[in-house]
Amino acid sequence: MNIGYVIKVLRKQRKMTQEQIALEAEIATSNVSRIEKGLRQPSQKVLLKIAKALDTTPSTLYAACEQPIASIPSFLEDQTAMLCHESMNHVHLSFDANDLLTLFHELSPRNKALLLEQLKTLHRWQMSTDFGAESHPENHHCKINIR
Repeated sequence: MNIGYVIKVLRKQRKMTQEQIALEAEIATSNVSRIEKGLRQPSQKVLLKIAKALDTTPSTLYAACEQPIASIPSFLEDQTAMLCHESMNHVHLSFDANDLLTLFHELSPRNKALLLEQLKTLHRWQMSTDFGAESHPENHHCKINIR
């Protein structure tokens, strides 16, 4: 199976455009299009960038290529679910935290980075104001170290 088809399927599952992938991978949109159409094979470097933009690994993309064409979408969904499950193993979160993680996971890598920067800024501001954890002793157990 063509790796471009796998990239296209995963991109659509992630609800991303070719432009978003190109931006995240720092390649031309036309390259993404040609790769998805099977007109061009990505170099290892480009494949790594595309995989990162899709929040996966090149090995997952290659493994999907080995699947029957009809099974590729479900294989990729299973791989994503397995990765999420492994990363969340032994972690008990509130419903709000689970909702937050679900929404965060659906963001593009670029939007994830932007959101994290905004959260860090908000946290620094909160810690520096009268509303921060320093002025509320009951919140000391909630302090987190964000770098």
